[in-house]
Amino acid sequence: MTVLTLLAAAAAWTLTPAGLGPVRIGMTRTQVEHALHARLKLNYPPDSEASCEEMSPVRFPSGLIFLFENGHLTRISLASPSRIATAKGIRVGATAAQVRRAYGRQLHAEPNHYEDPPAQYLTVWTVATKRGLRFETDEHRRVYAIHAGTGSIQYIEGCL
Repeated sequence: MTVLTLLAAAAAWTLTPAGLGPVRIGMTRTQVEHALHARLKLNYPPDSEASCEEMSPVRFPSGLIFLFENGHLTRISLASPSRIATAKGIRVGATAAQVRRAYGRQLHAEPNHYEDPPAQYLTVWTVATKRGLRFETDEHRRVYAIHAGTGSIQYIEGCL
């Protein structure tokens, strides 16, 4: 598969609690690289025990971040700019009201720790605290990040 073909396909991928396109939560770095036909690069130096790493695929649009813990993918994050959407059509840039309409009563809201009110974390679990989606909204009630995966979607600062 060529890089251009893969990039075109990536725009049509759907982010779910289980993964994104050919990438599945639980994969190793090598498996993710193979699935994407792309090398991953570290976004930050690994933590002191090297048990957590944040990585992005080389030659992909920015805004796609993979979090690995103990060698396995536990979270996929989207940030601006990203054209990828969830199964219910929510993308970075959506409003909190759109997220609420899409996910309804399943959604749990809590204050955002780094943004001014009314910024929130909007979380929906498919398996309580084990698999889900988290939408981070800003003070303008716009989604600026989406996380999918395990309980690591609740991490506020990634690996830090």
